[in-house]
Order: sequence, then C-alpha cells, then structure tokens
Amino acid sequence: MIQNISIEKLSPHPSNPRTDLGELGELAESIKVQGILQNLTVVPQKPGYCISCQLYNGAIGKCIEDHDKNGRPPCAKWESKGTFIVVIGHRRLAAAKLAGLTEVPCSIADMTEQEQVATMLLENMQRSDLTIYEQAHGFQMMLDFGESVANISEKTGFSETTVRRRVKLLELDPVKFKKSAERNVTLMDYAELEKIEDIELRNKVLDTIGTPNFKYELQKAIDKEKSDKNMAKYIEQLNTFAKQIDNSSGMRYVASYYLSQNDDIKAPEDAEDVEYFYVVSNYGYITLYKEAVETEEDTAANKQRELQRAKYNALNEITERAFDLRREFIKGISNAKAKKNLVTIIEYSVNSILESYNGVDVDDMIEMLDITIAEDKDEVSFEDIVDGLRQQPERYLLVATYCGLDSKSDRYYNWDCSYSESEDLDRTYAFLEILGYEISDEEQALRDGTHELFKEEAER
Repeated sequence: MIQNISIEKLSPHPSNPRTDLGELGELAESIKVQGILQNLTVVPQKPGYCISCQLYNGAIGKCIEDHDKNGRPPCAKWESKGTFIVVIGHRRLAAAKLAGLTEVPCSIADMTEQEQVATMLLENMQRSDLTIYEQAHGFQMMLDFGESVANISEKTGFSETTVRRRVKLLELDPVKFKKSAERNVTLMDYAELEKIEDIELRNKVLDTIGTPNFKYELQKAIDKEKSDKNMAKYIEQLNTFAKQIDNSSGMRYVASYYLSQNDDIKAPEDAEDVEYFYVVSNYGYITLYKEAVETEEDTAANKQRELQRAKYNALNEITERAFDLRREFIKGISNAKAKKNLVTIIEYSVNSILESYNGVDVDDMIEMLDITIAEDKDEVSFEDIVDGLRQQPERYLLVATYCGLDSKSDRYYNWDCSYSESEDLDRTYAFLEILGYEISDEEQALRDGTHELFKEEAER
C-alpha cells in the first residue's frame, strides 16, 4: 500500500545501522526539481514507542527514563496512532526536509523488529553504504534479535566467516573502532590486527590503522608479544639455577639472551658449584653473570659494554623490523603494479646490478617469490625460476631489483651506535616510496638521525 504521508508523522528508525547519512545537498536539489522518484518503506509506529527514549517499551508499559520525575509514568511524548517509522529511505526523508517538502510517498509494510533491522542492513550493504563499524553493529543487532550466523549469511550474501569476523571486531574499543572506520581502512588491515593476541595492545595499534605507521606498529606489537613470551620462558629457565639481581657490580659476565631469538637456556656445567645471577634489561635482553672479583675499572667497563650492547640490540631490532616491512611490501605488489612502474624498476635494477659485487642471490629471489623447489635438490639455479618469470616477467624483475638493492647489513648506525648515513638504504627507500611504500615515523627517525637512541645520555 502506497500513500503520501506527512513528514511530521515520520521518524527515523532508532536501530538504523547507518549512522551517517552523508552529504544531502545534491539529493535535496534533485528532489526539488523532480520530486521523490522512489517511495520510502515505513512501518506503523507501535503502541508504546517513546519518542524521548527512542525505544519500543510496549512490553513494560512505561518509559526507560523517568522523564517527568514521577516514578516512570507513561511518557508525555508517548505516540502510537497515525505515525510511522522509516525502514528504507532515511536519506530521502532527510533530503526531503531540506528541500521543503511536507509529505512523501511511502509504502506501508508489516514487519517484525527483527525483519526491519535485517531489511535496513541488507539494503545499505547492497549499496555499499555501511562502514565496517556499522556492518559489525548491524550483524550484532540481528544476532541479538535471535538470528543465527547462517541465517544472516543467507539474507545478506556475506559468508559466515565474514559475519563472525565483523562481529569479533566489536571486541575493539568502540570509540577507536568507529574512528578508524572513518579512515577507509581495508578489511585486510582489520584482519592483520588479529595477529595481536592482547586486546589492550590491539587497541593501541588500532590508533594507527589507516596511517603510514600501521604496518610498523603492528609488527612492533607482534614482536613485543613474542618478546614477552620469551621473557617469561627465559626467567623460568634461569630460575632453575640462577637468582635475579638489579646490580651486576662485582659480577663476571657470562652470556646475553635476546628476547627476539627464542633460544633455550641450559644450566652451565658448574652451576652446582658456582652461584649464577641474571639481570633483566629494559633493552630487550637478559644478561647472565657469576660471582667474580673485579676492579672498579672492570666494573665501569662492564657497565659501558652493557649499555653499548643494549643500544646496539635496540637499533638492530628496529632495523630488522623495518627490513621485514620493506620485504613484505614488495612481496605484496601485483604483477600489474610492477608493470606500471617498469621503467623505474629497470632503472634501479641496472644500477643495482652494476654496483653489486656478487649480483642477485637466486635463493633470496626464490624465497621472496614463494617458489617451491624439490626437496632432493641441494642447490637452486636460475632455471628454477624461468617458468614463473615467463608468466610474470615484470614482477620477477621487481623482486630481482629489490633483492639487489636491500640488505639486512644496510643500516643507519655504526658499531658504536652513532648515527651514520647510508646511501644504499636511502636509495632503497626512494625506490620503495615511488612504488607506494609508506615509511613509518620510527624508520624516518633512523633515516635522518633524530631517533632517541642516537642521543647522548646527557641529552635524555
């Protein structure tokens, strides 16, 4: 049944998944000229709908809020007859108000609340109008109404896995999640967040999603969780033969265990006869000592070496993380994008090959391209990559160029942890940035020498 209904008798649906109607000016101008070409879908406002609460309260016969401060009597704004709730057409209703219309064509439907939410969700999703945040809340509303994941999947066209993953995103901080959705974050980025186990750490990284710092902070968080697990394991193993101390003065250095390595610590052969101690560093490693008589000069020298070792390890961790990010960026570039940048790739490739001492490492190329080599082969050769190269020549050239440019040994610091320029790394970053790589703040700080770790102790 279609009829013209006064705009004053129409209310937006309180459970509309779409929270932002977008820019309405152009639609309002069109309505002024042509009128509303597609009717709205509405449902009669049920008895017990409170305009103030914006909720259906027929089941309890009174409002959620005590608007009149008198023991929650029926609300003065209680409406039921001759009014309707919009299910489809919220943008058209808002634009019609801007255009000055007094009534709009409506199709009056008979739907349960569950069917209303499902209809609004499906209608908006089919038009790609909902953000991921709004989709997640829409799916959750349908679950709250008693829908199963399978039914939601069938009605919306999304897979059951997608429905579950959207709803799981509601575990994130709601304010940060909603804000991140406004940055046009991809579904793959949200999926990457699931690599972080701790929800607090995940919410911290959520602040950077959709920015150039996201990949770096994500990897940093993953590394932190790995380090924390290794720290717990190391301490458990060390406690079987050593005691934790805060001050290593008078101790003899034995070994250092870095949290990024995941080694196992075994008790020394003389552990039953000699006392061992360990110090937990703030720089990502644990140092093992045993009792010894040292001079003041020895103690000072040990402290200096420990500080130097800590700074070097921190710089090395940042550099390796940045190297891994650059490799993952290249691995993710499609053949089409490589082809688009072919001239640049060839230019850098020629320079790299000419300046290289040993040329491109075939093993490295095979790892980057995820090529499977027979287990019975002792060595790999250029012939192992020929078939793939003929299928994707531009991408293979890209990977060969990158392998010739980048190296873990390229870094922006010297053995003494002082800043050092690197033309090789500068060239690598320049190449990656042309392809769309977004350098993180910490990588940039290493690159221009402003990182905290390069400052003298007196400056900190």
